[in-house]
Amino acid sequence: MDYVKIVHLITNEARFRLLQLLLKHHYCVKALSKILNISEPAVSQQIRILKQYDLIEGVKIGYQMHYRVNRDLITKALDSISMQIAMHPAVPDLVCDSDCTCEFEAECRKRDAKLLEKQKNDR
Repeated sequence: MDYVKIVHLITNEARFRLLQLLLKHHYCVKALSKILNISEPAVSQQIRILKQYDLIEGVKIGYQMHYRVNRDLITKALDSISMQIAMHPAVPDLVCDSDCTCEFEAECRKRDAKLLEKQKNDR
């Protein structure tokens, strides 16, 4: 499973708002549309995307399809991302110009010198 894709999908504002509601209660498209104040076709489009990646599932209740979140999949995706972050130690904050060790160090220093010169001239 491509957890990065899942994180990308759930960070879209409309889908995130849908998921927030569906985590609290199962809703049909009409109810989601009314609560979110967006059109039913717009809700359906976002639901289609979420269903395509198994982030939600539908259950027919009467004539309406109600949706609920696949909590396990979202939890696994977020845990995977968290583990990647935890595996790599934090890079220390840059404190001064001498901390630059990238391959473009000379260019960084030239740029910084130009900025400092401009600041002196502006005073």
